Amino acid sequence: MSSYYKTLPSLLMSQSQLSPAERQAIEWQAILSSDLVNEHQRHEFAEWLNESTDNQKAWQAINQFWTGLDKLTWADINNKQRCPTLTLKPSLAVKQRPTYYKIGLAMAASVLLLVANIRQQLDFYLADYHCNAGQQQQISLADGSKILLNTESALSVNFSEHQRLITLHQGEGYFKVAADSSRPFVVKTDAGQVQALGTAFDVKQQQQEVSVTVFEHAVKITTASGEQKDKLLESEQIIFTRDGFKALNHANLQRAAAWHQQIMVFQDKPLAEVVAELDRYRPGKIMIIGDAVKKLPITGVFGIADSDIALQTLQQSLPVKITKFTNNLIIISTK
Repeated sequence: MSSYYKTLPSLLMSQSQLSPAERQAIEWQAILSSDLVNEHQRHEFAEWLNESTDNQKAWQAINQFWTGLDKLTWADINNKQRCPTLTLKPSLAVKQRPTYYKIGLAMAASVLLLVANIRQQLDFYLADYHCNAGQQQQISLADGSKILLNTESALSVNFSEHQRLITLHQGEGYFKVAADSSRPFVVKTDAGQVQALGTAFDVKQQQQEVSVTVFEHAVKITTASGEQKDKLLESEQIIFTRDGFKALNHANLQRAAAWHQQIMVFQDKPLAEVVAELDRYRPGKIMIIGDAVKKLPITGVFGIADSDIALQTLQQSLPVKITKFTNNLIIISTK
């Protein structure tokens, strides 16, 4: 804990000494790693990247540094001499400033999360409906349709004479659709759109992937690239990206609907998957150090109302150590 706080002054000094291109590269790294990144932002990033060689070199340095953090161990964080080193080319350096930065994983993660949160909050809170971490919301629409909006989710509603359009900006929603043959009910995501051909379905958007689970009747799915699935039937679940479909599975509807009752059910799932889901229900970030830890199998039922209890259960039942740096940053590592 003490080594974490000792890195704070040096990190703040390093950030103030970064060149404009390096600061922008850090911001773009945060944006492109976030759940709210959209096509417009990707286009803006491509334009920024092509503006100058300084931008390209800064992006390469920042991106390689951040990618390398996945290989760190707990010992790397606690040993200042083994902290990751960010090497910047002389052409990018401010005159008479250091070109090597020793940055602890905890602080590096905090900086990127802070930048990402600033950019995300505007889009999130401008949505018609939104839920913060740990919250859920029941929504009744003008046509009689119902939506259950899950944690850290945001959507907007646009009804016209010819269409009922829901834009899912982030997160997950369960849609119970009222019949109206003259106005299709469509849920739009960054990766494509889902059109109701019946009554009830779930759409979950995370990172660059969207998963759809059909509870009643069927839906039609069209990816952003134009690939189509004419009918996804009841009890089926599919995952897709902008470029196409990835996986079609039979869904356990009782388990898929567990979050409606504010519980999470896992059967022989790797710890990384469990933590990623748990992370959605609390502010901040939970990070896992070590590939072996990420693969530990978990079977259990957790309440989403108190994620601290779930974390305590994981620590008691697995060979892992859970360290809380702040309320918004938790590290899971091998004992």
